[in-house]
Parts: sequence; structure tokens; C-alpha cells
Amino acid sequence: MISTVNYHIIKACNFKCKFCYATFNDIRTKGLLKSEQFRLIDKLAESKMFQKINFAGGEPTLVPHIIELIKHSKSLGFETSIVTNGSKIDFEWVKKVSPFLDILAISVDSFDEKANLDSGRNNNGTTFSFNQLIEITNACHFFGINLKLNTVVTQFNKSQYLTPLINQIKPFRWKILQATKVIGQNDKEFELVKVSEKEFERFSKQNQKGLNKEIKAVIETNELIQGSYLMIDQKGRFYDSSLGRHNYSSCILDIGVNQSLEQISVDTIKFKKREGNYSMIKNSTNAHS
Repeated sequence: MISTVNYHIIKACNFKCKFCYATFNDIRTKGLLKSEQFRLIDKLAESKMFQKINFAGGEPTLVPHIIELIKHSKSLGFETSIVTNGSKIDFEWVKKVSPFLDILAISVDSFDEKANLDSGRNNNGTTFSFNQLIEITNACHFFGINLKLNTVVTQFNKSQYLTPLINQIKPFRWKILQATKVIGQNDKEFELVKVSEKEFERFSKQNQKGLNKEIKAVIETNELIQGSYLMIDQKGRFYDSSLGRHNYSSCILDIGVNQSLEQISVDTIKFKKREGNYSMIKNSTNAHS
């Protein structure tokens, strides 16, 4: 069983992060209809290949019926997760989704307003405030949702020490990721945001100092990120980025889960135990056109 499938259900996002490698600038058509999104989740469940479904975007909370989709996924036996910038949710949203959601992951790159403005993590100059973050994280702790934080290391935050406030927030996991270039997604602005391996290593080591032992830090370099996640786009196609660009299958609703997987599974598929889970990674010799 593959641990997690990441469903990037929507292209739209209210933030314009310069480092984002899921902009889907290469997709010009609309995504699946609401009914088709439910059918897609049904097919994933019927395949019995996946343990967890993670909703992502774009910004998945822009989908009006996202809680319905999470609830439906839970009813089918999935562990459920969502990655959000947090700007569209609050205490009441967390309360409403809490019976069906296992993990809430919030993207937090910096607690400095200027850094978030410079990086594009804002909506027309309005950033996600620390007070909003605390409201949401308190709700997670109160209603029993596992809280996770994701931080992408870029030129805008590479020298920052976030650990004291991370300790205050108390996530069960803190994932620190190196900004990654994906052609067709963020390559136009990548030179402005990228950090070297040494800069990333320095940030990761510095921010693990003083980190509460209850918080698990997960460090993902550029090399680890590319090709290590199994993903579905808003058109219902599996895709990966192991070749440095998005590589899409045909729609799962048209040809099924197995055939769609085969279209992106060129060469050997390996399963690597990471973070206590198994993730799909590909050999470096992969080639697909």
C-alpha cells in the first residue's frame, strides 16, 4: 500500500508565493466537476492502494465543498489531511471539520511580515497573521486534530530562527523544505528565491537547536522533494516531478487507477521508508516523454 496520495484539487490560490511549484501554469482548462471529484475519491478507495489522502492546491479551502470531500474520504476509510495557507479558515472551520480530519498542515515560512510580503505569501499586501495562526492551532489542539507546519526555505527566510514560536505553536511535525525548481511552475522567478545546499543545511541545523523534543523535524532537500510524492492534479491525473517538470497521466476517471499509475511509473518504482511512511520514489534513470 502506498502511504499517501496528494490531491491538488484546485489551481487557484489567494497567495502568490514566488517559490510555489504547484502553480499549474501549464494547465489552461478547468478541473473536475464536484460530482467527478467524489467519483475520483471513490476510485482511489476502491483500488485499496492508498492509506491517506491529502488535499492540497492551489489553496484547497477555496473549494466550497472541501469539508464534504474530507468527510466522504473519511467515510471510505482514508486517513485525511489538508495543506493550507490558513488564510480562509478559523476556529469554527476547524471545529466543523474536526470529526473527519486527521492532520491539518499549515504553510508557515516566516513570522516576519516583510519576508512574507517579499516572498508573495500574501493576498494584495495582507499576510496571514500570527494571531490567526494561534487561533487555528489552538483549535487543532482543542479538537484533537494533529497539527503540522510546513516551511519552505528561500532567500527571504534563510537567516531566520523560527524555533521559539514553533515551540509555542506545538505541532507534532515540522517539515522544513528546500525551495525546489520545477519547470513550467516556478522557473521564471526561481533565481530570486533559491538557496544553496549549504544555506539550507545551515537553516535546518540552526532551527533544530532548542526545538522541543515532542516536535519531529523532517528535513527535505531539493533532491528528496523531486519525484518523492505521488500526486493528482485538478483534472484527475496522476503526476510527478521527478524529471524537474510535471509529468501527467491520463485522467483516472477515464482509464482507472492502475493504468494511470503505469503511465508515470516508467522504469522501476521503489518504496522508501521515510517519516515512518512509505513514499513512492523513482530511479534517477527514469526517462519519459
